[in-house]
Amino acid sequence: MQSRFLSRLKRIAIFCQVIDSGTMRGAAEKLGMTPPAVSQYISQLEAELEVTLIYRSTRKISLSEAGEQYYRHGKKMLSAAADAEEAINELKHSLNGELRVSVPVGLATKPIAQALKPLISTNPELNLTIIAHDQYIDLIEEKVDIAVRVGEPEDSNFIYHPLGSVRKHLFSSAEYLQKNGNPVTPDDLEKHSWLGLINKQTFSEIELHHPKHKPYRLTPKLRLRFNDLNSLICHVQEGFGIAVLPELEVLHLIESGELVRVLPCWSQGNHEIHALTINKKNPMKVRAVIKALKEYFRDKG
Repeated sequence: MQSRFLSRLKRIAIFCQVIDSGTMRGAAEKLGMTPPAVSQYISQLEAELEVTLIYRSTRKISLSEAGEQYYRHGKKMLSAAADAEEAINELKHSLNGELRVSVPVGLATKPIAQALKPLISTNPELNLTIIAHDQYIDLIEEKVDIAVRVGEPEDSNFIYHPLGSVRKHLFSSAEYLQKNGNPVTPDDLEKHSWLGLINKQTFSEIELHHPKHKPYRLTPKLRLRFNDLNSLICHVQEGFGIAVLPELEVLHLIESGELVRVLPCWSQGNHEIHALTINKKNPMKVRAVIKALKEYFRDKG
């Protein structure tokens, strides 16, 4: 039933064009068809409906009673389709409507606020829902338009848009280091208390890099584990131990002296940041958000 109706839509459009043009020949010229082909489509439509829609003569055509009703409803249908296309085009080429963006908890504070502020302030019709979560969520199930993720691309089902990179370093509080000693070499790290996030990398090896030395690897034993970055940062501030943290997300705490770099010449290196989308071709508002994020991380990099 549905496939038969879909195949009939083309015949309805041709029928309406015949009436609008006034002749088969006029409709054929508009549609890039031959007059006999147009006539055949009309005959097929009449056969399917089992009614006469058009009275034909050598000079003109006229509508039957059934044809008048069918033309009126057909025009409404075509008008609705045109409105739908116009709405989609407007959605594709305008900065308005709703947008859902998933970001790691740490980035959801200052970095994302600073990155998106110019875009939001200049586009009052654009409404964003920021979903802060340190666990990966299902983009399709949660109807997420953009997901910002740190690390190498893993899921080939999505499109990855490179945004930049974030550096990760070892941090602690001045209070903790005063009580427990400030590590001088990477070997000293084994004696210290460690904090980290609950994820697939919780118990994995950490590789530290130095511009003049070989990489140093260690597997820290975590005394405290957290499911979000803000809680981890807070406990590092309070003097519970050492943690690997993204520099971009704690810059204000470094400047205020609440966090201190441990082994400043060593770092965990750069971690790539990507924006994930489900589709390769995206509406303008999605592209605008990705562009704003890319510019922000480029400037901070």
